[in-house]
Amino acid sequence: MRSLMVLGLLLASINVGYAKDFYQVPIADDAREFARLDSKMPAVLSYFSQQSMTALHDFYVQQLGQPNNAQTLYGRENLYFSVGGNQVRVLLSERNDWRQVDIMVQP
Repeated sequence: MRSLMVLGLLLASINVGYAKDFYQVPIADDAREFARLDSKMPAVLSYFSQQSMTALHDFYVQQLGQPNNAQTLYGRENLYFSVGGNQVRVLLSERNDWRQVDIMVQP
């Protein structure tokens, strides 16, 4: 019976973690998703966050490690990672009081 409870807790934690990920890329806790194109590759997810640019940058570096490449163009920060065998670009930009995060995953 105890092992069944442990299995139930494990499965519950997997489902919670999955809800906060997009192709193994974590999503900020305060994410307000506004676009998702994930039926084929490249897959794209876009969301708004009220966290600062620095906080979002630090979140992705903490979760995914140091990026393979990083560029800032026109005030937008592009972070490039390898995640689960896929190439991932995380684009951070500002819009009024919100930050926009665009995640693109390609094989």
